[in-house]
Amino acid sequence: MAESRAKRMQVVLTLAERNEEQAGQQLSQFNQQVDAEVEQLRQLDDYTAQYLNTYSNRKIAVRPQELIAYSGFIQRLGEARKEQQARLERLQLQLERLRQVWRIAHQKTESIKDLIARLQQEENTLLDKRLQKEMDELVGQAYSRREENF
Repeated sequence: MAESRAKRMQVVLTLAERNEEQAGQQLSQFNQQVDAEVEQLRQLDDYTAQYLNTYSNRKIAVRPQELIAYSGFIQRLGEARKEQQARLERLQLQLERLRQVWRIAHQKTESIKDLIARLQQEENTLLDKRLQKEMDELVGQAYSRREENF
């Protein structure tokens, strides 16, 4: 007897599961990268706040050169934060795309599993009908033989 459709679909399911797993691994790795970028932004914000707090608490007179250097440094910190924020936003968009890729792969895998289950159910129903037909024929043959013997 030829291999059933449900069994043949197992190869397709294996490939879909492999694809889903790869998409999940990419998503996980990229999620870790985004988390690292978020942490870097948080550290930059903490450093800026700490620097501003330390500098504002200075009690002695500030020389003009220090004020210029301070102003320049604060400006560079602000630019660094904007760059980090922009990088984080780009990564978050890319992360969302990877989530969508994984969702599609997962839905495909689930659809194939559902199809295999339906195919198996159909095959079982067909086998049950065949078995019932064969049993009916055997009963009919046995009845015919009994009638011939009487």
